[in-house]
Amino acid sequence: MHVLIKIDEKSYTGGENGDNHPMAWYHNFDGGRAFYTELGHTDESYADPLYLNHLLGGIKYAMGWKK
Repeated sequence: MHVLIKIDEKSYTGGENGDNHPMAWYHNFDGGRAFYTELGHTDESYADPLYLNHLLGGIKYAMGWKK
């Protein structure tokens, strides 16, 4: 698994995942590709070019697109 984003659980209260809390990753799986992100819970996320680029990169990876 290739972790793209981790969160520092010391930055908020209630964290239960310890020091290793990945929030976005990708990996090869069962002959295919998988991309996962925990981001995007707000409507504003979908107006943010950085977030949209994050999603597009994940989609392209999962589809096997090359640059």
